[in-house]
Amino acid sequence: MSAINTKTKEYIQALLETEEMKTYKKAFEAYKQDTEAQQLLKDFQETQQTCAVFRQGGFDGLQEEEKKLEELNKKLSKNQIIQHLIQTQDTLKTFIGDLVGDINKGINFPFAQPRKSCCG
Repeated sequence: MSAINTKTKEYIQALLETEEMKTYKKAFEAYKQDTEAQQLLKDFQETQQTCAVFRQGGFDGLQEEEKKLEELNKKLSKNQIIQHLIQTQDTLKTFIGDLVGDINKGINFPFAQPRKSCCG
């Protein structure tokens, strides 16, 4: 194994030990334990997709689906488990994005761009 592979494994291990990763893992575990939060997020995502299809296809019932989506969004914003998961995920994404930026600067070549959240 080359030195770069060894250093990459060390880098990954160091990343796993950061507070950002530990906090996200705890939030994700709490989410996985909460079936109500899982169902709420699933319902929201499915309704979001339905609204998109209705909008694109010009189907009847769009207003009802949008109203349902609005209600689900209100419930999501009040669910502490989901909000904490989103917050910790955003923090982790920012942290990793900053690391990618540092690597890009260090090698003076944009080999990777941090991903942007589509729904954040």
